[in-house]
Amino acid sequence: MRILLWLNSYFSMVAISSFPAPGLELRFLICKESGAKILHLSGTPHLNINLQMNYWPALTCNLSECQEPLFDFLGSLAVNGSKTAKVNYQAGGWVTHHVSDIWAKSSAFLKNPKHAVWPMGGAWLCTHLWEHYQFSLDKDFLENTAYPLLEGCANFLVDWLIEGPGGYLETNPSTSPEHAFVAPDGKPASVSYSTTMDITIIREVFLAVLASAELLGKADIDLVERIKKALPRLPPIQFARDRTIMEWALDFKDPEVQHRHVSHLFGLYPGHTIAMDNDPDVCEAVANSLYKRGEDGPGWSTTWKMALWARLLNSENAYRMVLKLITLVPPGGKVEFEGGLYTNLWTAHPPFQIDANFGFAAAIAEMLIQSTQSDLYLLPALPRDKWPMGSVKGLKARGDVTVDIRWKEGELHEAVLWSSNDRNTVARLHYGKEVAAVTVRRGIVYRFGSGLRCLETWPLCK
Repeated sequence: MRILLWLNSYFSMVAISSFPAPGLELRFLICKESGAKILHLSGTPHLNINLQMNYWPALTCNLSECQEPLFDFLGSLAVNGSKTAKVNYQAGGWVTHHVSDIWAKSSAFLKNPKHAVWPMGGAWLCTHLWEHYQFSLDKDFLENTAYPLLEGCANFLVDWLIEGPGGYLETNPSTSPEHAFVAPDGKPASVSYSTTMDITIIREVFLAVLASAELLGKADIDLVERIKKALPRLPPIQFARDRTIMEWALDFKDPEVQHRHVSHLFGLYPGHTIAMDNDPDVCEAVANSLYKRGEDGPGWSTTWKMALWARLLNSENAYRMVLKLITLVPPGGKVEFEGGLYTNLWTAHPPFQIDANFGFAAAIAEMLIQSTQSDLYLLPALPRDKWPMGSVKGLKARGDVTVDIRWKEGELHEAVLWSSNDRNTVARLHYGKEVAAVTVRRGIVYRFGSGLRCLETWPLCK
């Protein structure tokens, strides 16, 4: 059974207790309005996409408080993971693998090597910590919760890296979640070195630690110096012969071209080390990779592809993934591909998978708003001919900026921005090719019209 994490405007998960039986867990959902409690059971969370996807909409959809159980869980993983790092790897810090449970299991999953040899589950989860800070600008959270976990994770990663061919720092052994390749001897294999996902996640964590340390006045500690030396020695993203992103360090033959995971594209989404503005050649290779992978797959794969196409500003293909996901699976029936939607709106992947439902919300948000700490993009991947008129309220951008948007005839009609943070957020506001410099001050609401003209301002408390 998968872990069920509910995120919406009515429910928040606030308490955890456990049964004395393997794989079972009690979680209480408390209705924010009525206080009514809902009890449900769950089992082993998978840390190579599924648990993370459950939390993808928490920040952009303005539900950041729903991440608190995840951070509590991370704290437990760090305790157990420090033992795993020491015993299994003779390394510092902490590590967690592919599958965990209610006791915060951190060791390798004893099954097929393609599942077992992947010590990046905790590192991926740690990227959520830095994301939470970027959206909230909560320095207390960064100092007391996020940084200690990031620091421990990074300590393991710098110990885990070894020098490899060409002087690069490599991960070895290494896998790309749940996928395989054809070895030079023609046999199937899944373990190599320095998969693209490994290196991308490590780069994301290292950059988060450096940025956090700078903000917290810890830039002179030994870990920071080790990371600064390691970062330029990480292998770059490589292109395969067909101009796709290489998934492994070598251009192996792929026995399953349309595999459900797109792990090698992590740097574009949910990561940020690939960007349209800075990496056009890499983004072209990402697009080629998505075309090669195809459109079929379980719901969580579909929504991941949807978000990736949105980051590539390709509204047409993002919308095609929307249609793919909402293909009806009749009761007791099947569709031609793995995925679709049951009549009760659960995403189909027997018995069902809630992660795709949450991933869908996050991907839709990416079609409507994208942000960095300095730039805010309005309607970046809106399928204008399919959704010519609409509105969205209460989306969140990095820098603790809340955004309402309305559009008519496929074009921006109005955008309203505000922040309740003490720090003034200075950003560039983008719509298509139009750019406007914006300073969002605490407690002031800004209304922009077409052409990104600021039409009026008023106090938030009005």
